[in-house]
Amino acid sequence: MATINFREPIEYIIKSYDRKKNTKITVEDDASKSKVELPEYPCRLVRNEAKKVISVIYAEGTASEWSEELIRNTDGKVFQIKTIFPDKTFKIIELFKDVDNRVETIKYV
Repeated sequence: MATINFREPIEYIIKSYDRKKNTKITVEDDASKSKVELPEYPCRLVRNEAKKVISVIYAEGTASEWSEELIRNTDGKVFQIKTIFPDKTFKIIELFKDVDNRVETIKYV
């Protein structure tokens, strides 16, 4: 009599679900607006001469292509992130840091 391993199909289903779940990012403006689902993968990192990431381009070459630009201060630390949506509209979030240079608050500006 053959032995059936029930663990393998369950692991396969869970991994498939996680993979599907992790390929989308949900952006919510506020509670009154609908949610926009954007593909998170594949993505390409764009670096400057100092080899620091300056932008991330998601789903490049598709109709749902969108990107995030990392805006740095004079010390080279990211203090704003500009998100450019597929329809070319954009939003900017600002990272507010505490005295230890750790992000404390993130707000739309």
